[in-house]
Amino acid sequence: MRYKLVMSAAILFACAVLSASAYGQAAQAGRRAPATETDGPAEWVKPPIEAVHTTHHTFPSKLVGGPVSYLIYLPSGYEKSDRRYPVMYWLHGRGGSQQGVPAFAERLTKAMETGKAPAMIVVFVNGLPTGGYRDSQDGKQPVESIAIKELIPHIDSTYRTVATREGRLIEGFSMGGSGAAKWGFKFSETFGSAGIFAGALHGRGSPTPQPAGLHLESTPHDDPWVLAEENADRVRGKTVIRITVGSKDGLAKSNTAFHELLNKLKIEHQFAVIDDVAHTPWPLYDALGDKCWDFYYEAFRLKR
Repeated sequence: MRYKLVMSAAILFACAVLSASAYGQAAQAGRRAPATETDGPAEWVKPPIEAVHTTHHTFPSKLVGGPVSYLIYLPSGYEKSDRRYPVMYWLHGRGGSQQGVPAFAERLTKAMETGKAPAMIVVFVNGLPTGGYRDSQDGKQPVESIAIKELIPHIDSTYRTVATREGRLIEGFSMGGSGAAKWGFKFSETFGSAGIFAGALHGRGSPTPQPAGLHLESTPHDDPWVLAEENADRVRGKTVIRITVGSKDGLAKSNTAFHELLNKLKIEHQFAVIDDVAHTPWPLYDALGDKCWDFYYEAFRLKR
């Protein structure tokens, strides 16, 4: 299914801010990325970002022996109610920028106010600039373990969440889209749904070679293609999945091939290629229109 795209100047600005990651540029051009996963110190505490209903926090991580930051979006009315909310864990792309959070928070707020989207909590995960949403082999960047073993329990104990697999969605863009694919299949007991936007789906079955200098899926435990095959029976008919990519994105071939793999495995999912969009996130969301928000009702098993 294909969708036409209508963009405003504000949308273009938001896209440009978030898509200026080293990975996105390298993937588009097929050239060497400027850094590997362990270059430089780990940025476990990112600077605060101002966005509607969104605040900056840290939690103590035993795995790194210090604080790790996250951003959290709490829906309107959260403070005045006692209800519990489903949670979306959103994974950023390569480069580590969370500057696109305000644009997403504004879109989500408007969708909630009009009833297009269900009320939910959104946790913007710190995946480090080149963490790949995996535990690095040198042990210096245990991004996956921090999120799964520490961050999620912290969120469930600190906020009023629906602490079940059906109450958790993993979603992300580019490197984060790959992370959503990996965690959605690898931790199907934790996440009941996964949203893959222009996923950097490098691995054993990908038709798109990984840019030189990147080794983010170096083992079967971090390869979304292997994880999909190994865990097909665990997610088939149980996990709600969507894949969205732009037709002009250098990752379109790998996302389409991953869609074909899921078809081969008889794993039901949504798939869309957005016309005339390159490697940028918010045009993908905007082009989906109301279908973008409908997915969240399905993901969280909610009725309007």
